[in-house]
Amino acid sequence: MSNELISTMRKEVVMPDDEAAYILSYFKEQHFKRNVTLLHAGEVSHEVFFVTQGTLHQFYIDEAGNERTCNFTFENEFVTDLESFSRKTVSSSTIKTLVPTTCLTISCAELVPLMRESRALGDFFHVLIERIAAASIRRTKALLSSTPEKQFLDLLEEKPEIIQRVPQRYIAQYLGIAPESLSRIRKRLIPAKKP
Repeated sequence: MSNELISTMRKEVVMPDDEAAYILSYFKEQHFKRNVTLLHAGEVSHEVFFVTQGTLHQFYIDEAGNERTCNFTFENEFVTDLESFSRKTVSSSTIKTLVPTTCLTISCAELVPLMRESRALGDFFHVLIERIAAASIRRTKALLSSTPEKQFLDLLEEKPEIIQRVPQRYIAQYLGIAPESLSRIRKRLIPAKKP
């Protein structure tokens, strides 16, 4: 399980084996059943999750009481409520498992000093945060200026497995459209397989 974490980090930074082993010693493997909440809205996010198997769903509740999906996390991806984690403020989002999921977790109390000790880890998280910020900007632009069809195609390109792994209602929420609209878009854009 732990090799995925080091492999993911080594795509961005050089990390000697002894340093990798030291970093790994701080991560705990945790197994969660389906529909388990890893972070509740209104709590401070104290952990970062790295998914080794499974799917996480991150969402918030808007002022009208509607659930709004903001993120899906699959294997070899990190997730937390970044603002809550870095600023020690209450989280506006909830993170839940969609299926039985295994994560490697590390607490803020351990991660921050470890990033000072390990230049490779510090550099990796710097790259990761830049990526998250850039993705957030792209998503905002897409929601403001792209058609639902274009957003759906972009999502399929970025996460091709999403159709098989995530319920349609959550994908529709993520795109800001009704599930019925997503059904129509899927029929138009994804030809039905012939028997």
